[in-house]
Amino acid sequence: MIDCLDLNTSTNIEETARDLCSTERLLDDEYRPEILSSLRKLQKKLRVPVKNKFYHFKSLKSNILPITNVSFSREGNSCVTGSYDRTARIWDVEIGKELFVLNGHQNAVFAVQYNYPICDKILTASFDKTTKLWSALNGLCMRTFYGHTAEVVTSEFNQSSTLMVSGSMDTTARVYDVETGIEMHSANHDGEVIVAHFHKNENIVLTGSFDANAYLWDLRTKDVAMRLAGHTAELSNCLWNYDHTMIATSSIDFTARLWDIRDVRSCHIIDGHSDEVLDICFNYTGKMLATCSNDCTCKIWSTENDFQLISTMLGHTDEISRVRFNPVGNLVLTASADKTARIWFTETGVCSQVLSGHTDEVISCEFSYPGNAILTASKDNSCKIWR
Repeated sequence: MIDCLDLNTSTNIEETARDLCSTERLLDDEYRPEILSSLRKLQKKLRVPVKNKFYHFKSLKSNILPITNVSFSREGNSCVTGSYDRTARIWDVEIGKELFVLNGHQNAVFAVQYNYPICDKILTASFDKTTKLWSALNGLCMRTFYGHTAEVVTSEFNQSSTLMVSGSMDTTARVYDVETGIEMHSANHDGEVIVAHFHKNENIVLTGSFDANAYLWDLRTKDVAMRLAGHTAELSNCLWNYDHTMIATSSIDFTARLWDIRDVRSCHIIDGHSDEVLDICFNYTGKMLATCSNDCTCKIWSTENDFQLISTMLGHTDEISRVRFNPVGNLVLTASADKTARIWFTETGVCSQVLSGHTDEVISCEFSYPGNAILTASKDNSCKIWR
């Protein structure tokens, strides 16, 4: 895999191809025509104007209780939703049709996720203390993961889809073998574990908890590799940047923090909000960080230029619980308890569009990977597709 994060519309691709052939050990000049062709396609795509207006395409409403979470497939042609009605549902985004109902949980399905980038499997985490593995192709349950003693609120595959990690209100995160369902490792916090992510090398797991700490766990030694301490109240989220050199954490102590895992003492505190920080999100290149808060604002920060504030989004009239960048990074999507989602221009903070129509709090939102569709989920039991 070759990262082209610095590629833009003015990049000299001849020079870039030459540099790649000279620095990448598996490449030589015979591959240069192929590399040039790929770079031209990428550069051409960057020149295509990004759509910033979306229309309401379809409402997905067959749940009898509120939706909890949504997830797009990598291609953006299907999505999965979780609900308090104990089901998850797979939908065809192109036509707005329900494909499969994932029945089997005995309590609310709180978290749903595909195995990126293949997206042929789905994980559902439930308040019934289990996580289930499903086929995204036929909706059949392939395996149930047992071991937690309280509600499971997060689950995620590693990059090769061989392991999964789940976090629970029982104060533990647990790693399982996907093929056998055997528990491989259990990590203990002093509070409920609300988020868990694999490192790209698959040997490290990041967990965040209501005990105000984030931990890095080494699956080889089955021990703590690093403790990120400093927040004074429960964490609301934590996540890696693109190259997994930095971690962002958000907390109800009104702050977010950025940690350089190459030097744990290198921590930058973001304290620009006047209320609880409820969610954070890196853009795809990791050069910007978005924070959203109970103070009804969303803010964009540079992770390169001394963490300067780039823009502030003003307009929501109630708490903002979710924030997401579009793939290009020039738009930000927010979900709010004021019953709307909004699209904003990253650089200016100007609202491009208000996505209205829900009759209750919007609690989740996502851009598709191609960036041409949006999902919004609400406590009104519905999920809306915007194209």
